[in-house]
Amino acid sequence: MSDVLTGTTTGAVRFRGRGGVPPQFQLPEPPRHFVGRQEELARIRAGGVTVLSGPAGVGKTALALKWLQDRGSGLYVDLAVREPVEDLLTAFGLSDVAADDAAAVFRSLVTRRQFTLLLDNADSAEQVTPLLPASGTVVVTSRERLNLAQAQEIDVEPLTDDGRIQQLLDLSYVELPERQARLYRLCAWQPGPFDVQAVAAIAGEHECDVEDALDDLVEKSLLTEVGDAFRFHDLVRAHARTKR
Repeated sequence: MSDVLTGTTTGAVRFRGRGGVPPQFQLPEPPRHFVGRQEELARIRAGGVTVLSGPAGVGKTALALKWLQDRGSGLYVDLAVREPVEDLLTAFGLSDVAADDAAAVFRSLVTRRQFTLLLDNADSAEQVTPLLPASGTVVVTSRERLNLAQAQEIDVEPLTDDGRIQQLLDLSYVELPERQARLYRLCAWQPGPFDVQAVAAIAGEHECDVEDALDDLVEKSLLTEVGDAFRFHDLVRAHARTKR
C-alpha cells in the first residue's frame, strides 16, 4: 500500500492522465465562458481549506475550477456520489482498504502526492472533516454553510449584470442541445419556481427526459435548483424570454 501512496514502482499504478490521476477523478476543465467573480477568485487561498457555499446553479463548481486551473495535479471528488472515496482508492489500486480506514488512507494519498483537492457537493461538515488532509489546498462546494473549523467560507451569490452577462448567456445558449434550449425558452414563461411535472406538461415530454434536461441547465448555471423545484435568476429569465 505504501508503495502506491509514495509513487514508487513496486505495486504502483500508473495513469496517462494529468498528474497520475485516474481519468474519472481528474479535475474537470473550467467553463469555456467565465465572467466576473473577481472578488471571490481573489479570496480563495492556496493552502488550507476554502468552502464555497451557495444555492444550486449559482456557479460554485465553475468558480472552484477556474481558480484551480493550472495549479498542479488535482483530485475531483463528487460527494453526491455513493461511496466516492472507496471508488477513488480502488481506482488507485487500493481495493483492499477496510471501510474504517478509507478516510485515513485517502488523506495520506492526498498529502503524499501533494494533490490539490476539490470536494464537490458536500452536504455537511461531518461529511467533509474526515477527508481533510493535514496540509495542502482544499476547495469545498456546498449548498449550505458548513462552519468548518479553520476554513475560510465564501458565500457565492448570484451574479449581477456588469455588462458582460448578456454576452455570457448568449454563448451558453448557442451551445445548448435542442431539448435543453427549448426547455430554457419554455420555462422562462412560468411564474415563480416550477417543478418537473409542470415542465413536462408544457413541453409534452416524459418527466424523466425533462428532469435530465433541467439538471443539465442547472449544471450550466442557467437554472437554480430549490428543493424539488427550479427557478431562474431574473437576468437569466429575461434573457430566455428573448429567445424564439
